[in-house]
Amino acid sequence: MENDIDVSIVIAAWNSADFIETAIFSALNQVGVSVEVIVIDDCSTDDTISVVQNINDPRLRLIKNIKNTGPGGARNAGFDAARGLWIAVLDSDDDMLPDRLSTLLSLKNDKTDIILDNFYQKLNSDSDLIPYYSKSDLPLGEFSLSFLINTNLIFSKVKSTGYLKPVFKRSFIKNKGVKYWPEVRVGEDYYFLANCLANSANAEVVKYSGYIYNVRGDSISSVLNLHHISTLIDADTKLVNCFCFDKTTEIAQVTRTKNLLRSYKYLEIVNLLKQRKLIKAFIYSILFPSSSFLLHQSILKRLNIILRGSNG
Repeated sequence: MENDIDVSIVIAAWNSADFIETAIFSALNQVGVSVEVIVIDDCSTDDTISVVQNINDPRLRLIKNIKNTGPGGARNAGFDAARGLWIAVLDSDDDMLPDRLSTLLSLKNDKTDIILDNFYQKLNSDSDLIPYYSKSDLPLGEFSLSFLINTNLIFSKVKSTGYLKPVFKRSFIKNKGVKYWPEVRVGEDYYFLANCLANSANAEVVKYSGYIYNVRGDSISSVLNLHHISTLIDADTKLVNCFCFDKTTEIAQVTRTKNLLRSYKYLEIVNLLKQRKLIKAFIYSILFPSSSFLLHQSILKRLNIILRGSNG
């Protein structure tokens, strides 16, 4: 029954046959809480559906999209079907520690709408589990919209908080009508969280790490291109037009907008160099010095790697 479910765990899946089983079992094996696991297959062309259907557990539900909607659209379907008091998002190639959800629920306060925890970044099966954020990267306590915006800058030394996988109070999401934007297929979690915070959600970072982010080389976050940044610029414009920001958030958004535009021009210069359009690349470097500075940083970083390698 609906009231008996503490957490609905939503897994959007597309061609995830090779790894989704690990994600599902990490969700089903949560201790100290009652869960349901909702997998939304987004028109996979591999054996994802078969893998899910072969898991015999009444707490597991499969939703088959009739057309590909992207991760945001798939998660919307999962959120709509959720019956738990809380909703947790789990990527199909990630997993969680068994006590993650029970620990998060025990650390929240009565006014909390969103619970956030640190996560582990895992490069391979033999990697040690080390928390991704330091205390300064992700301070405990209140998590604001201005902080979210300030910590999501491209080609920056700041660790992005857009990778966080919060746990949401379902009643808040339902009452505020917050949805993923299906047209946004990069940074979709960032915009969903931003929408929640712009709707005055009480979000809290707790002292715990329980989500395991498995790094894959083909993920969008590791291969940004001009189209991705253009999508982010458009989505930022939509966000700004939907809400009235306070002064602190406005300042943060101005900084992010400048960062996105600088990053866009930087990738344009990179593309021109790859196409051997050297004169045009040189002109762009003169016209957009902050963007060309990113190019210099990239070159220096590669030289340092080569020098370290040659020294042993």
